[in-house]
Amino acid sequence: MDKETLIRLATPASIFLLALSIFSLPLTVRAYGDSIRIQGTVDVFCQYGSCGT
Repeated sequence: MDKETLIRLATPASIFLLALSIFSLPLTVRAYGDSIRIQGTVDVFCQYGSCGT
């Protein structure tokens, strides 16, 4: 196998692996969990006075 053939085969393979890593990134990030635990009281303030009152 000469150098030119090796480059021809490696280029599509590298593009495929790059695309696979881009598309699998959301799954990797989601694996850490996306839940938030809040303890105590939560106060909500209206910024513009339109709180529905």
